[in-house]
Amino acid sequence: MTNRNARLQKAISSGVAATALAVALAAAPAAAIEANASAASDVRNALVSDGLAPHFDLTSSITTGGLDLQTVRLDIDAAQLDPQILIANPNTPITARDPVNITGIAQMVVDNGNGGVGLCTGSLINPRTILFAAHCVNSRAATAYGANSGGVGIAFGFETNTRANAPGEVDELVRWLLGTNGQGRFQTNTAQALYNVNAVAYHPRSVEPGNGFRYADVAVASLDTPAVGIPTWSLLLSQLPQPSAITAASGTGYHVNLAGYGGNGTGTSGTLPIDFRRRTAENWLGALTSLDDFTSFLFGAAPAGLPQNLYWIDFDDPRRGTAAASPFDFNAFRDNALPREGNTAGGDSGGPLILDRTFAREVIIGVLSGGYTRFFNGQPANSFGTASFYQPLYLYWDWIAENNPYRYVTAAAGNRNWTDPTHWITSQDPNYFIIGPNGQLINGTPTSAGGTTVDISGKFGQACFQSGGSSECVDFSNGRTTVEQKPIGTDGIGDNAGTANLTSGIGEAVIEGAAASAQISAQISPSDPVSSASIPLPPATIANGLPGATNFVPNNSAGNRATGVLPRYFDVTLAAAGTTTLDTAVTIDRFRLNGVSAALNITSTGSLTSLIDVTQTIGSMQINGRLTSVGDYFLMAGGLSGTGTLRAPFFTSVAGTISPGATGNAGTIGTLTIDGNAILSSATQYLVDVGAGVSDRLAITGSASLGGRVIVSPVAGYTIKNGDTYRIVTTGGTISAGFNSAAPISAILTPVLTTSANAVDMRITAGQYRNVIDPFSLVQRSYAGILDSNRSAERNFADVYLRTDLMSASQIQSTFEALAPFTESARLSLGEAVLSSTSRFHRTRLQSSLSGDAGGTIAMIGQPLNLAATATSGVALPGALAAASAGQDSQETVMDSTSLNSDFAIYLGGGYLNGKSSPMPTALTPNRDDKFDGFFVVAGLEYLPRDGVVLGISGGYSDVDSSVVRGQAVAGELIEGSVYGAVTTKSGLVFDGRVSAGTFKVDTARTVVVGAGLFNLASSDDSLAITAELGMSAPIVTEAMVITPRVAAQYQYIGFDDVRETGGGPALDIDRNKFDSLQIRTGISASAKKTAVFRPYIYADFVYDAMDGDAFFGANFAGSTTGRFPFAYRSDDNSWGEAGVGLTIAQPTFEFTASIDTTVGRQDFQAQQYSLSALVRF
Repeated sequence: MTNRNARLQKAISSGVAATALAVALAAAPAAAIEANASAASDVRNALVSDGLAPHFDLTSSITTGGLDLQTVRLDIDAAQLDPQILIANPNTPITARDPVNITGIAQMVVDNGNGGVGLCTGSLINPRTILFAAHCVNSRAATAYGANSGGVGIAFGFETNTRANAPGEVDELVRWLLGTNGQGRFQTNTAQALYNVNAVAYHPRSVEPGNGFRYADVAVASLDTPAVGIPTWSLLLSQLPQPSAITAASGTGYHVNLAGYGGNGTGTSGTLPIDFRRRTAENWLGALTSLDDFTSFLFGAAPAGLPQNLYWIDFDDPRRGTAAASPFDFNAFRDNALPREGNTAGGDSGGPLILDRTFAREVIIGVLSGGYTRFFNGQPANSFGTASFYQPLYLYWDWIAENNPYRYVTAAAGNRNWTDPTHWITSQDPNYFIIGPNGQLINGTPTSAGGTTVDISGKFGQACFQSGGSSECVDFSNGRTTVEQKPIGTDGIGDNAGTANLTSGIGEAVIEGAAASAQISAQISPSDPVSSASIPLPPATIANGLPGATNFVPNNSAGNRATGVLPRYFDVTLAAAGTTTLDTAVTIDRFRLNGVSAALNITSTGSLTSLIDVTQTIGSMQINGRLTSVGDYFLMAGGLSGTGTLRAPFFTSVAGTISPGATGNAGTIGTLTIDGNAILSSATQYLVDVGAGVSDRLAITGSASLGGRVIVSPVAGYTIKNGDTYRIVTTGGTISAGFNSAAPISAILTPVLTTSANAVDMRITAGQYRNVIDPFSLVQRSYAGILDSNRSAERNFADVYLRTDLMSASQIQSTFEALAPFTESARLSLGEAVLSSTSRFHRTRLQSSLSGDAGGTIAMIGQPLNLAATATSGVALPGALAAASAGQDSQETVMDSTSLNSDFAIYLGGGYLNGKSSPMPTALTPNRDDKFDGFFVVAGLEYLPRDGVVLGISGGYSDVDSSVVRGQAVAGELIEGSVYGAVTTKSGLVFDGRVSAGTFKVDTARTVVVGAGLFNLASSDDSLAITAELGMSAPIVTEAMVITPRVAAQYQYIGFDDVRETGGGPALDIDRNKFDSLQIRTGISASAKKTAVFRPYIYADFVYDAMDGDAFFGANFAGSTTGRFPFAYRSDDNSWGEAGVGLTIAQPTFEFTASIDTTVGRQDFQAQQYSLSALVRF
């Protein structure tokens, strides 16, 4: 616009300098824009005898084809040049240096031949990809780059000083460019963070005629080696929103950082030579607008076909408004200088525009293309008052995503093979960000394509020209121009910071009249802008880099430089539930396992190589083939198993579970090899499966620091034994620390680890049973003593040890309680029961004999013979006995007319007895009893020489069974013969006595369980049984009855023998004590007189046992020689009562008696007896 130029000319209308200024502004579109150094900073190296010397040619002020004609010669041997980014005074090029050595921003170096190099700046956006400017490389075809495939050499160095070398180090740039002793040329040098490039791509529109660097100026480079450990930068792929207001102090309010390796200097000095150092500065984002808009406002120029929006900054002098201010600073974009205000210069091209305060993370919003080197003749290049512009990433984000060689991928849920293309899905690149609906930063990509030069919507910011006391600004958001009669403020948010005194002949100019606003030319009108929101995205494919693509197999590809096929690198994460099976060879850049139910199974034919590292956050990794990680393998949690090889410099487990074995499950034995060094932290679990002489093993080729816990399990079919030994870890280097612990296998067995210089051995060791039992349980103490004492002979009792050794403490305690030989207490009770039953029968028999009359026939009332038949298991009675038995069915008196001598009597009796007794005291028997029942049969002959005297003999058989707790049982049989008699003295006292002797056979049966083993244990014993009783009574005859007090002493004895149980396993040798009892009995009875036909009677006795029974018996495993261990019998009462009632039906020649007897008040033993007898006198 000509009127614009007229106003500007008026503002500077004095002297030669003013004329020069006007001429410079008028010529600016053609002569004042410079590409900020690209291949631009073309550094030519000429080898000279005295080394390389720097040389600068600043005669040209503009480059349009990408190459900056600045030429620098590297002097390798010269002193380091001290003073890229230009910094505002009073800062210096030294204070602007980046103090952080490696930030992910790198210097690009292109081999231009003959020792010359081109220099630019780029940013690492993933381990393989550099984002930079197209004009740095578009002087050649993109397929021209890649020295190791025959193309042009290109590299990126990440150190803050790319020529800083430790003592003795070779200059990294020289090494890459020329080689050292024939080595290192065009090779990646990770030690000095210099990476070779194998492929380049730049936007094809960047080489359109007349462009150079003004639009579509974006490029990516692929590194031939992953840049491990170097920070990567996040990209903002959304357009910045228009600010709500533009202020004098902070302009748009968007604070940005700049970084680059280009020319350096200060706002007053202008550009100084490149010294291969990275510098940083800050600025306010001045505007989002186009070159057409800016030049139209500033120069009144017609649109030049450059409508693409650009991000702009200007170089503000902090001294603006003072006499010391630069006369060239006219505040190109409305804002004030920051403390570290800076601008860019040649060599910074491709560098990032970093938005650092708007969100919680820093994001790159643009890459540097170029700027106005000067606006005035005589103005130092890139000094105060100049401006730079950046390519907004949001306009070219989809091109960046497509040409970015790095793909983040994951697997779909389900079990599939790695080579199945439908198994894989591209993920969102973690460094891609957009602005969400609430203004928040979101990891994602836009929903529409980049707008390139078409999307001219969303402009913001104000461009200004300040001269003297007046200001003229255009607001790009609405196209309005404002003219004010005051300078733009430089302090705080005020508008007036004083009057600038322009020197060097630039006079102060004042615009007359009030402030005015005017629309600038129509070409920057914001009406009907085209937005990228109207440009649809294509479907996601692996080629275009959009998330959600499928139908590919992740396997790195080097591409083909000559045909323009870019490399493809994969960062793989398994997170979805399912197992991915790898049975071929695959190489990727990075592998992550990050799903609870996610698993990777590398079969014996499979091989996975990760060029960066492997991280297993959780999930399952099975390696039966080979896994190679150039970097470390980090296992946070989850499982690692297999019989293959894991190769990594360091394998580190924080809380992982390591289980060698082919199936990945417990129960298989194998060796997992770690080819490298290993660190296992204290939360690691090492699961070791063991068998007969074999076990899992970790074979570590390097050194190891072991920690965590060893957990041992047997394979199927094998039982772990005390004394088993295994080698579970071997190392090629030294072991600096051993495992923290080994988990007990059971309450008894514990692995004991021995760590030597390069191995870990494990021995299974048995502890003491006495340490895991309830010390208050005698049964547990005794069994603990048995097992502990027989440990040296454990092979003889393997059926027990192999089971109990593997039990928990509670299982051991319950097993010991259940193993108690409860039959031993029941055996005593049965013996006492059968002896007492025959004693009561004979006691009643004597009393009845002394009160009867002699007869001559056998009289039987009731069914004593049927009772006898029952005792013989239903065998028919022969002859007369059968007839007699049949006659009893009628319940009538049966008379046998056989004639016998009247001084004699014969009888037949029997009965049923039952009861209960206290069991062995154990934890299983509180409130429980052993129950018994059975029968007895007695037959006898009595001789009555005179009244008051009786002599008799008898024979008896008793059979009683006991049902014992825990399913144990005892059966007893007593065969006994007795001699007894009674005599009545003249004084009326009656003395009676009896001696019985016989054999008591007792059988015990125990079914016990030890672990999964069932054992049927049995014993049998025939013992001598003796009973003797002596009593005295004094009958008192009254008119109606006879009352008889009596006192007696009774001795009982069973000579039990020691027994050995059969049945194996926990069978016992039992030392049985003899049973003996001395009872003092006092009592009284009452009966009808002997002349009565029906003679009821009743009695009650008090019994005191003067002998204490044995409290314990001893036992040990059958065949053991380590002594005996005590087990408790039931407790014994010393006193109790007995009572009974009966009825005798008497005739001159026969008697029939029925009685019931019971113990009274006895806690340890209770018995009831029901007896019938029939007697015939003859």
